[in-house]
Amino acid sequence: MRARKVKGLDPAAPLRPNAERIVATRLAELLELSGPALDPSAADAQHDLRIAAKRLRYVLEIVEPCFGPEAKAARKAAKELQRVLGEMHDCDVMLPRATAADSLRTLLQTRRELLFQRFRELWLEEFERGTWSGLERSLRL
Repeated sequence: MRARKVKGLDPAAPLRPNAERIVATRLAELLELSGPALDPSAADAQHDLRIAAKRLRYVLEIVEPCFGPEAKAARKAAKELQRVLGEMHDCDVMLPRATAADSLRTLLQTRRELLFQRFRELWLEEFERGTWSGLERSLRL
Protein backbone atom coordinates (compact mmCIF):
# COMPACT_ATOMS: atom_id res chain seq x y z
CA MET A 1 0.00 0.00 0.00
CA ARG A 2 1.41 3.34 -1.04
CA ALA A 3 1.18 6.19 1.42
CA ARG A 4 -1.23 8.95 0.51
CA LYS A 5 0.57 12.11 -0.58
CA VAL A 6 0.50 14.94 1.92
CA LYS A 7 -0.60 18.12 0.19
CA GLY A 8 0.34 21.66 1.09
CA LEU A 9 3.62 21.06 2.91
CA ASP A 10 5.77 24.18 3.15
CA PRO A 11 9.42 23.71 4.13
CA ALA A 12 9.63 27.42 5.00
CA ALA A 13 6.72 27.19 7.46
CA PRO A 14 7.01 26.26 11.16
CA LEU A 15 6.77 22.61 12.19
CA ARG A 16 3.22 22.63 13.57
CA PRO A 17 1.28 23.50 10.36
CA ASN A 18 3.24 20.91 8.39
CA ALA A 19 2.84 18.33 11.15
CA GLU A 20 -0.91 18.98 11.20
CA ARG A 21 -1.13 18.20 7.50
CA ILE A 22 0.89 15.01 7.85
CA VAL A 23 -1.03 13.76 10.89
CA ALA A 24 -4.39 14.63 9.29
CA THR A 25 -3.45 12.69 6.16
CA ARG A 26 -2.23 9.64 8.09
CA LEU A 27 -5.32 9.70 10.32
CA ALA A 28 -7.61 9.94 7.29
CA GLU A 29 -5.88 6.88 5.80
CA LEU A 30 -6.37 4.95 9.02
CA LEU A 31 -10.05 5.82 9.29
CA GLU A 32 -10.71 5.11 5.62
CA LEU A 33 -9.12 1.67 5.81
CA SER A 34 -10.83 0.65 9.04
CA GLY A 35 -14.21 -0.15 7.47
CA PRO A 36 -13.02 -2.88 5.11
CA ALA A 37 -10.61 -4.24 7.74
CA LEU A 38 -13.48 -5.03 10.11
CA ASP A 39 -14.48 -7.90 7.81
CA PRO A 40 -12.92 -11.03 9.40
CA SER A 41 -11.88 -12.42 6.01
CA ALA A 42 -10.27 -9.20 4.72
CA ALA A 43 -6.63 -10.08 5.35
CA ASP A 44 -5.34 -7.60 2.75
CA ALA A 45 -7.39 -4.75 4.22
CA GLN A 46 -6.18 -5.64 7.71
CA HIS A 47 -2.58 -5.62 6.51
CA ASP A 48 -3.13 -2.21 4.88
CA LEU A 49 -4.64 -0.93 8.13
CA ARG A 50 -1.56 -2.17 10.01
CA ILE A 51 0.66 -0.18 7.66
CA ALA A 52 -1.54 2.90 8.11
CA ALA A 53 -1.39 2.51 11.91
CA LYS A 54 2.39 2.22 11.69
CA ARG A 55 2.66 5.41 9.62
CA LEU A 56 0.42 7.34 12.01
CA ARG A 57 2.28 6.01 15.04
CA TYR A 58 5.70 6.91 13.69
CA VAL A 59 4.76 10.46 12.78
CA LEU A 60 3.14 10.92 16.19
CA GLU A 61 6.30 9.67 17.91
CA ILE A 62 8.06 12.67 16.39
CA VAL A 63 5.42 15.42 16.61
CA GLU A 64 3.37 14.30 19.65
CA PRO A 65 4.50 17.28 21.78
CA CYS A 66 2.84 19.62 19.26
CA PHE A 67 -0.61 18.14 19.90
CA GLY A 68 -0.81 17.22 23.57
CA PRO A 69 -2.51 14.31 25.33
CA GLU A 70 -4.77 13.49 22.35
CA ALA A 71 -1.70 12.70 20.27
CA LYS A 72 -0.24 10.56 23.04
CA ALA A 73 -3.46 8.54 23.30
CA ALA A 74 -3.63 8.13 19.52
CA ARG A 75 0.02 7.04 19.36
CA LYS A 76 -0.55 4.39 22.01
CA ALA A 77 -3.72 3.17 20.26
CA ALA A 78 -1.95 3.05 16.89
CA LYS A 79 0.90 1.06 18.45
CA GLU A 80 -1.49 -1.53 19.89
CA LEU A 81 -3.41 -1.76 16.61
CA GLN A 82 -0.16 -2.26 14.77
CA ARG A 83 0.86 -5.02 17.19
CA VAL A 84 -2.41 -6.97 17.01
CA LEU A 85 -2.74 -6.60 13.24
CA GLY A 86 0.90 -7.64 12.85
CA GLU A 87 0.27 -10.85 14.76
CA MET A 88 -2.77 -11.51 12.59
CA HIS A 89 -0.62 -10.98 9.50
CA ASP A 90 1.92 -13.48 10.85
CA CYS A 91 -0.88 -16.06 11.02
CA ASP A 92 -1.98 -15.18 7.48
CA VAL A 93 1.56 -15.70 6.18
CA MET A 94 2.03 -19.00 8.00
CA LEU A 95 -1.37 -20.60 7.26
CA PRO A 96 -0.61 -21.49 3.61
CA ARG A 97 2.66 -23.09 4.73
CA ALA A 98 0.92 -25.35 7.25
CA THR A 99 -0.99 -27.47 4.73
CA ALA A 100 0.52 -30.77 5.84
CA ALA A 101 0.29 -30.07 9.58
CA ASP A 102 -3.37 -30.09 10.56
CA SER A 103 -2.74 -29.30 14.23
CA LEU A 104 -0.57 -26.30 13.34
CA ARG A 105 -3.14 -25.09 10.82
CA THR A 106 -5.90 -25.36 13.43
CA LEU A 107 -3.75 -23.52 15.94
CA LEU A 108 -3.01 -20.68 13.49
CA GLN A 109 -6.66 -20.36 12.43
CA THR A 110 -7.85 -20.25 16.03
CA ARG A 111 -5.16 -17.75 16.98
CA ARG A 112 -6.08 -15.55 14.03
CA GLU A 113 -9.75 -15.62 15.04
CA LEU A 114 -8.85 -14.60 18.61
CA LEU A 115 -6.58 -11.83 17.34
CA PHE A 116 -9.30 -10.58 15.01
CA GLN A 117 -11.71 -10.36 17.96
CA ARG A 118 -9.07 -8.42 19.91
CA PHE A 119 -8.54 -6.09 16.95
CA ARG A 120 -12.28 -5.49 16.60
CA GLU A 121 -12.67 -4.81 20.34
CA LEU A 122 -9.65 -2.52 20.33
CA TRP A 123 -10.93 -0.56 17.34
CA LEU A 124 -14.38 -0.12 18.89
CA GLU A 125 -12.91 0.84 22.29
CA GLU A 126 -10.72 3.54 20.75
CA PHE A 127 -13.54 4.79 18.58
CA GLU A 128 -15.94 5.00 21.54
CA ARG A 129 -13.24 6.58 23.71
CA GLY A 130 -12.91 9.30 21.07
CA THR A 131 -9.23 8.68 20.44
CA TRP A 132 -9.37 9.46 16.73
CA SER A 133 -11.80 12.38 17.01
CA GLY A 134 -9.69 13.80 19.86
CA LEU A 135 -6.64 13.71 17.65
CA GLU A 136 -8.60 15.44 14.88
CA ARG A 137 -9.70 18.17 17.29
CA SER A 138 -6.09 18.75 18.35
CA LEU A 139 -5.25 19.68 14.77
CA ARG A 140 -5.98 23.29 13.80
CA LEU A 141 -6.56 22.65 10.09
